[in-house]
Amino acid sequence: MRYIKKPKWGSIKITSCGSVIAYLSSCIYFENIDRFADAVKRKQIYAKHWIISIPDNLCITKIIELPASDIDQAYKMLEFELSSYLPLPIEELVYGCMPISRNENLLKVLVYILKVKALEDILAKLKSIGIKPSRVMVDSVAAKSWFSNDEKNDSAQINLLFNNKNTIVFAIKDGIVQRQDDISLENTDLENQREYIIEQINNTATELATDKQITLKIAASQNIGEKIKSWFNGNFNNIEPLELPQLNSFDKESNSFNGKFIFESVVAQGLVKSVENPELKYLNLLGQKVIKKAHQKQFIKNSVATFVLAIFTIFSLWLNFVVMNWRIDYVCHKLAKEIAPIKHIAIDVESKHQKLKAIEAQLSNRKQISEIFSQLYKYSPKNISISQMSYSSKADAASVNIKGQADTLSSAFEYSNAMKNSELLNSIQIINAQQIPKPGGSIVEFKAECTMKGNSK
Repeated sequence: MRYIKKPKWGSIKITSCGSVIAYLSSCIYFENIDRFADAVKRKQIYAKHWIISIPDNLCITKIIELPASDIDQAYKMLEFELSSYLPLPIEELVYGCMPISRNENLLKVLVYILKVKALEDILAKLKSIGIKPSRVMVDSVAAKSWFSNDEKNDSAQINLLFNNKNTIVFAIKDGIVQRQDDISLENTDLENQREYIIEQINNTATELATDKQITLKIAASQNIGEKIKSWFNGNFNNIEPLELPQLNSFDKESNSFNGKFIFESVVAQGLVKSVENPELKYLNLLGQKVIKKAHQKQFIKNSVATFVLAIFTIFSLWLNFVVMNWRIDYVCHKLAKEIAPIKHIAIDVESKHQKLKAIEAQLSNRKQISEIFSQLYKYSPKNISISQMSYSSKADAASVNIKGQADTLSSAFEYSNAMKNSELLNSIQIINAQQIPKPGGSIVEFKAECTMKGNSK
């Protein structure tokens, strides 16, 4: 089984005997449409876009002159002009056109018209075998494209295609097809038609009415190609024999078709070549409505795909954010567990440090307190007794608060004078003194404050 490459464009031509000629980088013969359908379904052949050909006799052709500047404008005008040429509503027709010639402000176009019902029947048959064509052309246009795809716009040429049943003549001038003739070869020998064919070609050359050199292109099988070329050696200086497409069978090793399907092979290959011709962009018989519907369907599919992709992207970003937060929380929790014992130790150390500072403060004041007791004992009068003493120390001052008793009020107030001789203490200031009666007499209880020398209160 032969597998075919996957080109962007593929073409289909159904022959009169029901066989199929497909072009995918080369011409391939299928014995019948069922065999072709089977190859498509098995994906043994594939093309991204398919273009098909239909016989000219299915179409109505009209040559119409329109006041159009280009083919784009002419195509838009046809929607309103065709009703005056045909007794059918425009809704029942599909059409395509190509430019033929220009006369001042008038553009002459060749219009191919097909009934919508006929097109739907063709599309339905193809749909059943898995083919949805992107373009529909007619046989003659495909054959012209095979000849004229590489022609120059300032050239003049006559193209001859010798089929097994007829000879097709295309006359082209300045890149535009001026004339097409079919010379039947049925029920006659090619040699018997020689004089008639030469006469027709010479007349066609005369009608081109050009001072440019006319190129004669001849496409025929190898066994008759050189013979036909010799017919015109005296009439044309520039004769180009063309090599016909090679036709290969999809299933059989033998590729001998005895000269059959020459025209069909040219059409199949010409269909793909027609895609590259900008002048044929409006010769697609699918019609703008069908094309627009296909574009809308593709737009919806693209929109849905874009929406799904956007949702997936947002979900991915959200999920990434959640995962990042989870990892941060996990790391923070792990660090917190590791820090907790250290923090507990730090608090414990700080507490002990504070206690140590308090002990140090107490020990640092112990000598001074001892000296204060010594001074109070040394200079306190005998009639003064001390019941309570408290020592306070600040950064800028140190003082002693005293509670005591005296036998008289005057003795309590004279206590301050007794401290004048102390080397450490200032004079004592009585804050509060009161006489308290007791059996057999009374005593005086007082409160006093004494600051250390060298400190201001």
